[in-house]
Amino acid sequence: MGIIIGLLIFSALVGLVGKNRKIGFGWSFVLSLFLSPIIGLIITLLSKKKDIEFIEISKEETEQMKKNK
Repeated sequence: MGIIIGLLIFSALVGLVGKNRKIGFGWSFVLSLFLSPIIGLIITLLSKKKDIEFIEISKEETEQMKKNK
């Protein structure tokens, strides 16, 4: 019983690592659960990180935002 609980906990931790990656929480969790947490972690770490988009704001727009506050 303790082994199953440990497997679930480690799989959930791998899922949390996968939350910020293309593979996502669900697939990371499922792969860790069915293969093993170590194999799932390796696959999760090999997947790409989610892209973050940056928005350029000009100096004038920044000053205007400060004035509106």
